[in-house]
Amino acid sequence: MTAMADIDRHSATWRALEQHLRQRRQSTVEALISGSPHDERRRGEIRMIDELLALAAPAEQDAPPPVTYD
Repeated sequence: MTAMADIDRHSATWRALEQHLRQRRQSTVEALISGSPHDERRRGEIRMIDELLALAAPAEQDAPPPVTYD
């Protein structure tokens, strides 16, 4: 897997991708809150987005909080 140091957090490509991921995460969370027959799929998508965003996050700083479902 790519090391975190290999991702340039300041590149235009990463900023565009990060913006897209954050918007996608927000819309997925809203869909999950409103309820649907695909809740488990939406939870998985949120986890994957969080993992992708964490790739470029410096250790512990800026990392999104982990998503837990009880």
